[in-house]
Amino acid sequence: MADEEEVWDPTPGDINSRLLERLADSDTVAAKRLEPMACIAVGFPRGKTATFDGTGGDNFGGLNHGAQLILNGGAGRFAGNSMRSGEIIVNGSAGSGAGHGLAGGTLVVQGSVRGSAAAGMLDGEHLIAGDVEGALGTGMHGGTVVVAGDVGGDVARYMTGGKLFIAGNFTPPEVGAKPAAPAERKIVQKLLQEHGIDPQGLEFQGVSGTAVAQSPEVEWEELPELLPRLRLVAAVLKRRPRRPGLDPVNPGLTLGPDTEEPLNLTIPILWQGEHAPQVATWDVGARPPDFSKCNLAIIDLSAGRLPRRLDMERPDDLAQVIELVRQDTRNRVPVLVRLPAGDLSGDMSVLSGAEPDGVILAPGGVPMEAALSAARDSRLPVLVEMPRASSQDVLKLLALGGAGVMLTGKVTLSQLGKLGAKLTHGMGALGAGSTGDLGPENLRALDQEIASLTGVPLAGYDAPLPMWRH
Repeated sequence: MADEEEVWDPTPGDINSRLLERLADSDTVAAKRLEPMACIAVGFPRGKTATFDGTGGDNFGGLNHGAQLILNGGAGRFAGNSMRSGEIIVNGSAGSGAGHGLAGGTLVVQGSVRGSAAAGMLDGEHLIAGDVEGALGTGMHGGTVVVAGDVGGDVARYMTGGKLFIAGNFTPPEVGAKPAAPAERKIVQKLLQEHGIDPQGLEFQGVSGTAVAQSPEVEWEELPELLPRLRLVAAVLKRRPRRPGLDPVNPGLTLGPDTEEPLNLTIPILWQGEHAPQVATWDVGARPPDFSKCNLAIIDLSAGRLPRRLDMERPDDLAQVIELVRQDTRNRVPVLVRLPAGDLSGDMSVLSGAEPDGVILAPGGVPMEAALSAARDSRLPVLVEMPRASSQDVLKLLALGGAGVMLTGKVTLSQLGKLGAKLTHGMGALGAGSTGDLGPENLRALDQEIASLTGVPLAGYDAPLPMWRH
């Protein structure tokens, strides 16, 4: 993207930071010849106006904090993704997913939407002057959507709240559609007129959400206790034992080393309780949290109000969701992804390409100890979520391939200090100077089942079983 005076480095972060620098001294800013890059104008502040000439990429204006954004051209997918407040006007058409997760404010598309619209919408207003080629209002929970044209796909699928008004042709859902009441017509006409859409001659049908919102807990099968069937192997000759104070032993972990405020942990444990890092978690189907005061941002992919994120049409869209949060935080804090233990070997390639600052492995359908084996060769730090853990548990998980542990139970600073001291001495006894020195060779499995699940050498056999393929 360029203006009349300079050519800018074509990265979303550079463009957003330069525009925000200008908005610090002015209430308005204009940018010309916008190229279709993802996550432009993300999280812009209240009371500011930014005008763009060109083509917006995916997630244009996402997580808007209250700014007025005017795009004189078309937008990519997920325009206004999860915006909190403000106004976005697209003077052209938009790609699939426009208005996804809208949590407030107004999104206006003066053309058509090339795909679905208003999926997972929570609040606010979404006005579309043309057609919607795909589904409308899937998983919608609140807000108002007005479509002046036709809708080509399903309407109101799993819609639990909010209201749709459609002037053109569409196939009514099972719950049916009713002509807009006189009071509703007045409100809709006023909305359209205020945003330059002529309501003359338009007769709207209204559709209300009637699905019952459900957030069922997935009941995984009870998993076997595997950690007690693993033994730590003390260093003697092949590996040199270490003693804190005599030898360097550093159990620390840094998350997000390339962020403005990396999270430096003296021991590889995230905890809840006294002086714990402030965590902001974005759940599936929920309003985005306030990331402004957190030390750590988490994108939770576990099923919530909706079974999945509807702004991820394909696996590699995870990278854009992460970039969306990064741009909203101005790359200030680490961004982690939380997902249940399952096909981690299949998921790690997607996660590696998306480049979060780490992964949190939550309880799922596969034992954590087995799932961790897929993380051993990854450069991404993987933290295991547990309600509580002893120093022995932590050491075993580190040796299996984890980078640390996230405790969901509250702990005091005194408890944390004692755990850290035991952990440091335990690492020394294993001959490890850092957590990265630990591996399967520091463990022995007590039976063939645990050896085959984890790739840890079987005690007495002292090598991974031949069936182990990782």
